[in-house]
Amino acid sequence: MKNNTEITNSINDKLFDDDFYQSNVFLLGEIHGYADNQTLDRELLFFLNKKVGVKYYIAEMDSIAAAKLNNFLTDSLKNQETLKDVVLAIRKRIPQQSSQELLEKWNAIYDYNQQLTDSSRITVIGVDKNVDDHSKVARDSAMVINFKNSIKHLKLENEKFYGLFGYFHVLQNTTENGKQTFASELKKSGIKTTSFVSYTLDSEMYLPKIPQFPTPENERVDWSNADGPLQLVKGINDLKELSKPNAITLFKLNSENSPYLKSQHLIRIKSRVFGENIVPQKDTFTTDYFQYVFLLRNSKALTSLK
Repeated sequence: MKNNTEITNSINDKLFDDDFYQSNVFLLGEIHGYADNQTLDRELLFFLNKKVGVKYYIAEMDSIAAAKLNNFLTDSLKNQETLKDVVLAIRKRIPQQSSQELLEKWNAIYDYNQQLTDSSRITVIGVDKNVDDHSKVARDSAMVINFKNSIKHLKLENEKFYGLFGYFHVLQNTTENGKQTFASELKKSGIKTTSFVSYTLDSEMYLPKIPQFPTPENERVDWSNADGPLQLVKGINDLKELSKPNAITLFKLNSENSPYLKSQHLIRIKSRVFGENIVPQKDTFTTDYFQYVFLLRNSKALTSLK
């Protein structure tokens, strides 16, 4: 069996086995700013909703923003002002995600929801700390606490969940810096989790104007891809050879006899973007961190909200 498949307009299930569907939580980790990740997020959500009935979307936002988003999703009017408020508020925490494409994604999820029965509609659960919360609890630990509290409060013990997060949060093991992540804490507490990460080549990233950074006039940069110059994902060229330009390719890393079961390729990253290199723990392997990689080639940058 080939362990990669090209993703065209929707996700196909060629690389997913029974074990994959046993997961309770599915996570997609992105480096913010690339338009194709918003498409991927939407399509993964729709796929998992159809396939295993996932209807709870866990989001890297606080419960206040999530409540607004749920108001938008359940409003019979498809209120664009409500949605705009949510998208603009995201600037505070993830400026690179607040975009036209984010707005369009939620509009598409609204439309999709309209075709579903009330009991199977998609609902958002915000797990992040409140922007004004300056407590000592680490952000990822707070996310896990908030997630577990939501499960308890909403009685969702038998449900499955899906969400899009920044890259670090979906790593299922700590790296050499020892910091716990959202996914590593989920896994530690016995919640079966599958992580996808997304890497880019020949793609442009949206970089909104911030004082401490030399952002170009059009707010788009092409120097943050997986093959340099500012970061280098070890082994990325192996995936490049198996993919095409202008395409999204999905790779399964945890098949029997996969080289990634015994190597640290794709998880070892030299980086000036993150502020530190990503160095996996000694005696760990790529699949201890994530099981699938999406390779985005020639993705456009997200665009600032009009």
